[in-house]
Amino acid sequence: MPKKCRLKTAPADPNCAFKGTPGKVSLKVTGTAGTVEFIKAEHRGTAIVGLPASEITFTIVKGESDLDVVYGFSDPQGGSGELTEICDDETLLGFVDANTPAVRYRICAKGK
Repeated sequence: MPKKCRLKTAPADPNCAFKGTPGKVSLKVTGTAGTVEFIKAEHRGTAIVGLPASEITFTIVKGESDLDVVYGFSDPQGGSGELTEICDDETLLGFVDANTPAVRYRICAKGK
C-alpha cells in the first residue's frame, strides 16, 4: 500500500527545518559511518516510546511543532548517518553526525 510522504526540507525558511502536512509520519536513521539510533525523542513535548530504535513514528499537527531527538552513535567521534522519512519516495531529510547528537527540528505544517 502506498505511503504518502509528509515532510520535505525547508532550506529557505530559517524558522522551519521541515515543511509538512498533518498526519502520522515515520522517520528512520541509517548509519553511513557506524550505526546510529534514536536514543531519545520528543514531539510537542511528549516522549516517543520504544527507544532506542532506528525508527520513530509520531503525528504531525497543523501549525509549528518541535521534534527533539538525541542520536546514539556506535562511533562516538566519527559516526554519521542519514535521516529519512519512511514513505514512497524515502525522502532524505538530512544528515546526522556524532558532533551534534542532540537536535531540535521545527516542523511547520499547513492543512487539516
